Amino acid sequence: MKLSTTQTIYLRWISQGKSLRDIADIERKHVSEIQQQLDAALVVLNVTSVSAAVARANTLKLI
Repeated sequence: MKLSTTQTIYLRWISQGKSLRDIADIERKHVSEIQQQLDAALVVLNVTSVSAAVARANTLKLI
């Protein structure tokens, strides 16, 4: 199970309480681009929500 560097960064920021808007501002990208990466991370981690993705990534020590 491998997350991209971008997915890892976004999940780490989410775990620190950053919103999609915050991440988009930091990255200077559209919120939809951030959401696409998070959606792809859900598939990789085989979960159905971003909060579950953060929990699973933490458990697996990916973030």
